Amino acid sequence: MSDPVPLIRDKQNKVHAHLETAYKEFRLERDRVQETVLWLNKPEQLPKLVTDLRDDKELLFDRLSDITAYDNVDQKDGQKRFVGVYQLYSMKNNTRLRLKVLVGEDESLPTLTGIWRAANWLEREVYDLFGIRYEGHPDLRRIMMDERFQGHPLRKEYELKDRQPFPDSLPARLAPHAPTESLKDSKP
Repeated sequence: MSDPVPLIRDKQNKVHAHLETAYKEFRLERDRVQETVLWLNKPEQLPKLVTDLRDDKELLFDRLSDITAYDNVDQKDGQKRFVGVYQLYSMKNNTRLRLKVLVGEDESLPTLTGIWRAANWLEREVYDLFGIRYEGHPDLRRIMMDERFQGHPLRKEYELKDRQPFPDSLPARLAPHAPTESLKDSKP
């Protein structure tokens, strides 16, 4: 059986080389596993770029795998508060591409729901946990946190110990843990 890693690396290198030629206006990087990271200059570029990447016959990034974000409060990656992160996958090339875009606290990102239906819940999750708004989203509301929850729990200013109990919430009950000695004596 042959080692698949050189084949994957070769495809990653070809995709990266094509991106360097076709998308010169964007900053390209490599992550720790040599996958390409493409930084957008402005959020408005996102819908056209992902459509071009999807329709490019060499690349065919035909799947939106994930949307997330991180709090850039230390401004290591730029002068804006958040970084939106989009993970695309090419079934043809068996490669991933990560798109990153800076977004300010008072700015929004364009929705990708018209391009990929999978963006709907992914964008809602980012909105719920970080507070990043998506312009044009058909149903932007909380998806994970209770509607009464104040704030966004994955922002760096949200303290881990902070709790917002609601009086009508059901109390959590943990099942008693069986001692390990009784498991040793039991026979299958």
